[in-house]
Amino acid sequence: MLLFLLLCLLTAGFFLELFQKHILRVKDPDIHELWAELESEEWFQELNDLPEIKNWIELDKQNGLLKDPYYVRKIIDQVGHREGYIRYIINKTK
Repeated sequence: MLLFLLLCLLTAGFFLELFQKHILRVKDPDIHELWAELESEEWFQELNDLPEIKNWIELDKQNGLLKDPYYVRKIIDQVGHREGYIRYIINKTK
């Protein structure tokens, strides 16, 4: 019974995503545009000026948190996520 319920939820999620992408034409945000917007932020420029942090930021863009467009949008818009990312990246360099 539980397996059937899980299968129903997965199927519903699949059809919902299909409906959004093909019928409503909802597109995922472009990561390169978000990176450009992020790089124009003053706090990000201050972080990026430090060479040891700059290397971690570049690695994050390739395989880390900054690869996810939804997370990048959150750190641009929301102070709590921004402060969390700043603490995360500073702790990575220690």
